[in-house]
Amino acid sequence: MKPPETIEEELAIISDAIEAGIDPFTPLNEPSRVGKLALGWFLILLMLSWASQILYHSV
Repeated sequence: MKPPETIEEELAIISDAIEAGIDPFTPLNEPSRVGKLALGWFLILLMLSWASQILYHSV
């Protein structure tokens, strides 16, 4: 299927999807707590690694 070229074509596709029972505007998922914690610890370790490299090279 080619992308719509005009706004009218896009509106027609959206209205067809709504009539078929498909929600074209699904809400975004909330980020999980485990993912936030993993990302936070990864960034902490990355910053500690950078700081230790800078301190090692400066000595």
